[in-house]
Amino acid sequence: MPEVLHPRDAVSPVPLTAHGVTLRAGAMRESVSLAAFRGQADTLRAFVGKEFDVDLPDTPRSVENADGITFIWAGPDQWLLRAAPGTDLLTRLSPCAAFAALTAQGDSRTALELRGPGARAIAAKLVPVDLHPRAFAAGDVALTLAGHIAVILRQVDDTPCYEFLVFRSLAQSLHHELHTAMLGGIPQADRIS
Repeated sequence: MPEVLHPRDAVSPVPLTAHGVTLRAGAMRESVSLAAFRGQADTLRAFVGKEFDVDLPDTPRSVENADGITFIWAGPDQWLLRAAPGTDLLTRLSPCAAFAALTAQGDSRTALELRGPGARAIAAKLVPVDLHPRAFAAGDVALTLAGHIAVILRQVDDTPCYEFLVFRSLAQSLHHELHTAMLGGIPQADRIS
């Protein structure tokens, strides 16, 4: 009889805390990438506005609609949509397949959350982004590197809480790097007291 394969957690579900900062795996969410075909961005924006009652961000930002679906800017005329399991995003988006590319991303991306008063200092050890509140605030997004790993970085709230969206195959490595940074292990970086 064939063995049924079940996905394992990309990282340990046990939160790690050091110096008042907590690192944890983000909640499992449906994820769909959405990219407008050439010349079809306005049509896509109109569809999403009508179907989801939200304006797609045209700058590195994220917005959330009343249903809790997050629309994350992922490049010019590209977005990553994230929603609670069971939302069936791909089906809801299927009418726009004529003017946009749709790709289910739920099993390819993992979210890591870094939260707490020192989270900004920890994140700054790994990302080449100005995280000062005047430059990067709740809702802001950056397509960047965390160490050597490509991520979509999103500031969730002013705690601060940062969400690192990373390809599943690199989640364990990023988790390790963030934990090392939490423990003060990144050379020539400010220590958190």
